[in-house]
Amino acid sequence: MKLSHRIIVSVSVALVALFALWAVVFTTTSKRQIYSRIDFILTQQSDKIISRFIENDSLPNSLSGMSGTMEFFIERVSPEYAKSHQAPVFQTDEEFIDDIQEDEIVREMSSVFQKQGIDYELTLSTQVFAWNDTLDFAIFSILTLAIALLVAIILIVSFIIIRNMRPLYRLTDWLRNRKATDKIPIPDNRIKVQEFKEIETVVLEASERSKQVYEEQKRFIGNASHEIQTPIAICQNRLELLVDETQLDEHQLTEIEKTLDTLGYISRLNKSLLLLSKIDNHQFEEEAEIEINKVVNQALENLGEIYESMEIGITLTEKQRIVVQMDPTLASSLVNNLLKNAFIHNQQGGNIAITLSDNTLAISNTGKNEALDAESVFKTFYRKDENSNSTGLGLAIVKAICAEYCFEISYQFIDNQHTFSVKFK
Repeated sequence: MKLSHRIIVSVSVALVALFALWAVVFTTTSKRQIYSRIDFILTQQSDKIISRFIENDSLPNSLSGMSGTMEFFIERVSPEYAKSHQAPVFQTDEEFIDDIQEDEIVREMSSVFQKQGIDYELTLSTQVFAWNDTLDFAIFSILTLAIALLVAIILIVSFIIIRNMRPLYRLTDWLRNRKATDKIPIPDNRIKVQEFKEIETVVLEASERSKQVYEEQKRFIGNASHEIQTPIAICQNRLELLVDETQLDEHQLTEIEKTLDTLGYISRLNKSLLLLSKIDNHQFEEEAEIEINKVVNQALENLGEIYESMEIGITLTEKQRIVVQMDPTLASSLVNNLLKNAFIHNQQGGNIAITLSDNTLAISNTGKNEALDAESVFKTFYRKDENSNSTGLGLAIVKAICAEYCFEISYQFIDNQHTFSVKFK
């Protein structure tokens, strides 16, 4: 959830909760005030009726109140009852009204008094529906106004928050689209919020530092490639000249051959590590329309000649022409490393099955009759066996290329076949 949305939701929830609390308090307090006013009127009328009753004055059959007719009756009660009901009692009840043929709420007051030593109880009641109607209308009007005001406040707050968050959104969009190799202009934010100004300053400084680090890494990788490969090549040439120009015995030739193999391994390892580093640092910027079918056929032609002595049977099934947008060098490296892995870890007289379908390149090969560790097989220097022809980096390079272009790479061991599949986007 975006920060602006989170703030808006939090503010809205707080305002709604506050409004709900206010509505409950307002409604309860209003009803309390209404009943307090009615109780005051009932008390006044009760005092008048009791006074006239004690003075033997004639009593009316009913009284007029603010909400309609007040009805009352007086009855004699026992001394025990009078002792337990000395204070006036107010209560709310429902009563059937003949005039409107409906049950309505009435407020009732009971008061005990004495006349000539005899205890009596006066019960006085009045209808409160008129008061309730007025109160309901007032509450409805005020609540409607409050809801409209609440919605207006939320909309205004939302507008202010989103407007003030725009510079931050522009900055994050700039960061999301920026690459170390790109020269995307810095967004013209014109930020007025001090905290956002500080964030932008820190982000731009960090971005500039990352660009400098990238350039330094790029130079280092280029220099390392040259500085390491050159002495290796010189050593190889000197050893080859030594073999050609010097009379050596069989033991010496064997040792020199082992040294040349070691130097060849170091050279391949160096090239693979440099390639992996370049991929991780996003130094392959060129993109072109690559037909994977052609890359596979070219790789098979080259590798087939190298590993011809293994007499491996190759089956190529092309059900689909797969075309992707990627760097040509990385496309070649992806296919070559997968095929080379299938050749190196195969067995004499084994087979390789290559299938291109459903936008997927699947390469299956025979080999050891046990599954590899699917979680570790794509890690650097992972090797199930010690194979002098393997640097342990081929599948790590494949994984890095797939990650660079959001391809899906997977491994399965089915029917004694090791299968690596690449799902192109």
